[in-house]
Amino acid sequence: MTVANDNEVGVDSSPGELLRAATRLFGELQGRNFACCDVNSATQCVILTTLVREGEQTLTSLARRLNLDKAWLSRSTDDLVAQGYLLKVPHPTDRRALHLHLTATGVQAAEDLDTQLNAQAARVLARFPVSERAQVLRVLAGLTQALQAELDGEEGGAC
Repeated sequence: MTVANDNEVGVDSSPGELLRAATRLFGELQGRNFACCDVNSATQCVILTTLVREGEQTLTSLARRLNLDKAWLSRSTDDLVAQGYLLKVPHPTDRRALHLHLTATGVQAAEDLDTQLNAQAARVLARFPVSERAQVLRVLAGLTQALQAELDGEEGGAC
């Protein structure tokens, strides 16, 4: 692998190496922002930002969406309830299910984090020459679509 200890990627890196390096570095940057989030864990920050972006969900659908163990997610959401960021309310038609609703405090925390993440993305994009920024955004949009298609396709499985 040509990724050096100082996180610099060589120009001869394979597409897989480049994508893994970019993903790892992006994860590190997000982790730094999550450390500034007012909740207790990165998982809780992801829960907040997912719910503010996608709206209320059941615990089961959120566990599936985030690829998290339902018991782990339940404990994390219980903690968010205790902190006043989240409400768990009975599902209107399924007694076994709970809907997750952000409180006003939860919405504000998620929006604050989203603002931090967007500012960080703007700083990263600003490192590109102005003439290349639109192209970078097009490539990112295409990469996002390709990754989603891979997840949705028959070959998107891990093993």
